[in-house]
Amino acid sequence: MALYRLSQTSTVVTSGNAAADIACSTGVRPKLMEWDLFLGAATASTFSLRRTSALGTRTTPTALVAEDPGDPALTGINLVDMAVAFSVEPTEATAKLTSISLPATIGTGVIWTFPRGITIANSLSLAIILDATSAASHQHTCVADI
Repeated sequence: MALYRLSQTSTVVTSGNAAADIACSTGVRPKLMEWDLFLGAATASTFSLRRTSALGTRTTPTALVAEDPGDPALTGINLVDMAVAFSVEPTEATAKLTSISLPATIGTGVIWTFPRGITIANSLSLAIILDATSAASHQHTCVADI
């Protein structure tokens, strides 16, 4: 297995909506190893990481990039990608895998690490949900073992 990562900026401001997600196709069973989340605006905000039961319509998916340039690009049945915009929201689980409340300070954030990895279900995703307040800009970085 190899490590892949991607960083994107989200501008979701509606409480209860997905700020970002990482999803996979049917050909792989990736494990989320790390999710970094940092505020780009001084707005107190609460986020949670949840599983989804439906992807929704992802308008900006981008494939994760290999940390080792010798590893293959993720495409087709082996695609693992990240999105930060949705025309139809994913259906997220009520249960939170983890959550955090951040103060109104630019640059504050969290690096969640999962030493054994959290498996992403086939054709579904793990999503960061903006639970409360309107963080106008936030940066997300995902690291997955694929």
